[in-house]
Amino acid sequence: MEPNAKIYIAGHRGLVGSALMRNLQGRGYTHLITRTHAELDLTRQAAVEAFFATEAPDYVFLAAAKVGGIHANNEYPVEFIRDNLAIQTNVIHAAYKNKVKRLLFLGSSCIYPKLAPQPMKEEHLLTGPLEPTNRPYALAKIAGIEMCWSYNRQYKTRYLAVMPTNLYGPGDNY
Repeated sequence: MEPNAKIYIAGHRGLVGSALMRNLQGRGYTHLITRTHAELDLTRQAAVEAFFATEAPDYVFLAAAKVGGIHANNEYPVEFIRDNLAIQTNVIHAAYKNKVKRLLFLGSSCIYPKLAPQPMKEEHLLTGPLEPTNRPYALAKIAGIEMCWSYNRQYKTRYLAVMPTNLYGPGDNY
């Protein structure tokens, strides 16, 4: 990325997003764009499109997601699949419409089957049933991967989906 690039970090207050912020700041990037959920609801398409048109980021890190523990996943499955699909759809499509150079989508290791062979490999994806407690969240994340792949294929974008393993550290919510 160019030193003067405009970089939008969606989810900058979360574990991964805040680590990205610290890393980019430490590398001297100064045009970092952030918005809290109160400032920009990523589930609202019109708001996301207006934000992208106004801010015109060059690069996007999509680390924003509706997340929760086992209890929340069990009690609110609709919110997990609906909100995450909306966030991903809105941000990825707005990035395309506004000619973002690169986008990095953060997935989750929960996309792998509950009983995936260890160590898990990329080819194990979609080879068995998901863990039932986070199935809606996992399915939304799988859709995000497919969206990146599909935009790359159809529109020749340069969007990357990565699946970090279990994470912990500064900014985590135990």
